[in-house]
Amino acid sequence: MLIDSFAPNPDTVERHSIAINASPETVYRALWTADLGGSLIIKLLLGLRALPELVLHGARGLPRDRRITLQTVINSGFGILANEPQEIVLGITGKFWRPTGNLLPFNRESFTGAVRPGLARAVWNFSIKESSPGETILSTETRVVCGDDDSRRNFRRYWFFVRPFSGLIRLLMLRAVRRACGKTQ
Repeated sequence: MLIDSFAPNPDTVERHSIAINASPETVYRALWTADLGGSLIIKLLLGLRALPELVLHGARGLPRDRRITLQTVINSGFGILANEPQEIVLGITGKFWRPTGNLLPFNRESFTGAVRPGLARAVWNFSIKESSPGETILSTETRVVCGDDDSRRNFRRYWFFVRPFSGLIRLLMLRAVRRACGKTQ
């Protein structure tokens, strides 16, 4: 998998998958166009995560479009590390455990070396594999690599609380892609 070249030895891993009655090509197209944030649960959870930024800087940084597509995710700070019909890999670097996330501007070159101390690097993929004719498995995996022991401790404390909700968001996103595939057939 392409994600292996960006985070071969992660500190944490989260995986989810779903079967979709559609071709891999249909799933790939739907992944780019589906409203990944259409669920009220996702909107609430993302709203809670954005609350510290809202308090500190007001609503100026909030997206105006209510739909959350893969492009919206990219526009919010994730960068594209790889984009193939069978796998899309996104990346972001920051201090995720801080209330505002302290995200760094995306720099693809920073994903080739070691993670700087004090930071963590998240790599998130969507993998598309045909399981049988007319059925595709869409999976997502999130890997996080921390730059040093302090970052690792900080991230693990944060992840203990956030992980269940992060996983729920990803499951709901996968279901949104499956619904979008059903609408295109």
